Amino acid sequence: MNKKSKYCHLPNVFLAFLLGMLLLGSNMALANQNILSPLGINTNEALEVDSSIPFVDLFRLALPFDEARPWFTKGNIRYDRNGWPMQLNRGQAGTRFLSHIPPAALPKGNYTVLYDGQGEMTYGASAKLVKRLPGKDVIRFEPMKNGLLTATLLIKKSTPGNYLRNIRILMPGGVCRNKPFQQVRNPKQCPNNSFMSFEKHHKQLIFNPQYLTFMRDFKVIRFMNMSGVTRNNIRSWNQRPTLQKSTWGGKEGVRGVPIEVMVQLANTLNANPWFNIPHKADDGYINNYARYVKRHLKPHLKVYLEYSNETWNDVFVPQAEHMKQMGVARRLDKDRRVAGAKFYSMQSVHIFKIWERAFGNNQRLMRVMGGLATNLQLSHTILGYKNAYKSVDALAIAPYFHINQSQMGGVRSVQRVFQLLNDDKNRYSINNTLKAAKEQAQIAQSYGVQLVAYEGGQHLVHSKTHSLKEGANPYLVKANKHPMMGQAYQRLLNGWKLAGGNLFVAFSAPRPSTWHGSWGVKEYINEPNHLAPKYAALMSFKRANRCWWKGCTSPTVARLKKPSKIAAHLATGNPAIPKTPNIVTIRKTERSKGQRISTVINGTINDPRDLSAVWYSSWDDDNLYVWVNVQDDRHIKDSSKPWADDSVEIYIDADASRSATYDGKNDFQLTYRMHDKQLSVGGNSASRNMRGVKQEMVKKADGYHLKTAIPWQALNVKPAAGRRVGFDVQINDDDTGNSRDAKLSWNANVDKAWKNPQMFGQLVLH
Repeated sequence: MNKKSKYCHLPNVFLAFLLGMLLLGSNMALANQNILSPLGINTNEALEVDSSIPFVDLFRLALPFDEARPWFTKGNIRYDRNGWPMQLNRGQAGTRFLSHIPPAALPKGNYTVLYDGQGEMTYGASAKLVKRLPGKDVIRFEPMKNGLLTATLLIKKSTPGNYLRNIRILMPGGVCRNKPFQQVRNPKQCPNNSFMSFEKHHKQLIFNPQYLTFMRDFKVIRFMNMSGVTRNNIRSWNQRPTLQKSTWGGKEGVRGVPIEVMVQLANTLNANPWFNIPHKADDGYINNYARYVKRHLKPHLKVYLEYSNETWNDVFVPQAEHMKQMGVARRLDKDRRVAGAKFYSMQSVHIFKIWERAFGNNQRLMRVMGGLATNLQLSHTILGYKNAYKSVDALAIAPYFHINQSQMGGVRSVQRVFQLLNDDKNRYSINNTLKAAKEQAQIAQSYGVQLVAYEGGQHLVHSKTHSLKEGANPYLVKANKHPMMGQAYQRLLNGWKLAGGNLFVAFSAPRPSTWHGSWGVKEYINEPNHLAPKYAALMSFKRANRCWWKGCTSPTVARLKKPSKIAAHLATGNPAIPKTPNIVTIRKTERSKGQRISTVINGTINDPRDLSAVWYSSWDDDNLYVWVNVQDDRHIKDSSKPWADDSVEIYIDADASRSATYDGKNDFQLTYRMHDKQLSVGGNSASRNMRGVKQEMVKKADGYHLKTAIPWQALNVKPAAGRRVGFDVQINDDDTGNSRDAKLSWNANVDKAWKNPQMFGQLVLH
């Protein structure tokens, strides 16, 4: 065909526009596969056991030569900077590039081995040599006795100065040009000479077409595992994985796929990437990472950005301990765990700011903080510390359902597995998991951030076992393949949406079951869907539910409204000692000046219309009088506990003894709720029988009003000018039903007045 297009006579501007529209159309056609998807997927670690088979070149995930001792590598081997054996010194260098892979996971046919240099290579286990040519071997695979594929390679001789290196083990066949999702066996299957073989084009055709086909249904690809962030002490940019490394596989702290490959995968899939920054990464690393992504990621894709992974999890010692040490060194809190959480929060915001500068703004950045599904206080700490929530877009948790380890000994059938998953006496049942998700969604909403799932699904593991035959493992594996597991996933996903969750990133890409767990949504990359109930449930949910959150299909982040105030103790940490009390003088028979109730001690307040209040007081020889005007945009009463609904709490320490605990004499907590027939008296109060208290609560258009008269006789003191009375007024706010969303206080700066009168302010009678 003539290289001059029939469009050559068109003006350059119009031609550029036309080509741009063609490219956009191509991108959008592919993006439609996942643009409406509410799901993401976690990648797997770069290991030779990865049955998701992500790369055309099987050697990319091989065991590094220097890690293969004493099985394959022996002797005093010298390596070049990329890990290739440079001098054998009468030893041998070996590796394993496939391990326990189902044969069906790999394309059938002969595989091409390309290499540079001179020497002698042999193959072992499932790998069999078919033909040898200069710089090229042809091999095939035969299953082992266990029916799986394990393949090894040994370098027994290598010429110094021209040593064996750049080994590539390439899949058979190729693709037709511009069709990377469909593998073909030969040129005859491609029209117009468009065939691109993996052997000749492996530098461009990095990804296994079957892997791309699997991944294209997911809106977000979380690269945490693939990037090797777990237990990785990398600090500087020059330590990162590169394209030139002999292999991207290996042990924790070493393995990891280069950023260039991850960005190319996101671009190929038109999927939003989720990147995790290593816990020790310096500013140079963070900045270079951000700049590379800005330059090379397609401009219509968003970036989910997270600092490390599960830094609260002591199983991941390096990152968890790093947080604590850094937090303690900065004296962020006396509690090491809290100090670690505050450092995580602070460093997350620092990373977000670096990326924002690199991108020029934050429009494409979904800034994520990771919490623990069952730890509500942790979410408050990381979002609230130093107003971090103002720089955060999503709180991420992992809604996993599983079985308490104390109950694993009683698992002797698949039926028992599902009984326990549906038994709410099991702390980690599906219902309890969704209950925690709902509570986390309320927290996220109160801070003006989304709730997303960074991981989620089943978490069936029998700890302290070491084989698939031990303990409950045989039944856990069977349960993962049972149709009831698909039903469990449907319940989880539907419940997640109803609870207020948004994006759900499943864990994980296809991988086989082991005694460590059955984490893959499939056992291998092209496992038939009818044999993979977890994957089938995910796809069914995807078809039935287009993404439902604001801005989910937009190339920029749609942010939620941020509250103007948060609880003081969440931003600064619980104080070691109570603050100096507020003191107000009140006159006999004369209503005092209004006092604003404005300290947020629980949850968040969006603005004065959401919740604000003023109190007034007076006294006479018979009663202490209190008036409270509350502005509240919603009034809810649906709980058995008055403090969980919209209500007013009045605290009184009648003799101002200011004890650290209620003294049993004249300390009281009184809770007033609209339409309650009886006043609620706190359990720590001197008496539950507050006879003679009068109250009137009136609903108004923008809130409600309380007037109460509290007899001095009920308070066990006699009034007199100059008497001091411990006193506080607090307002509970319920906007969403079921439980309290926020709380305001006049004096206390933490929500402990119900047990500690030192949190009260004081009235002085005049």
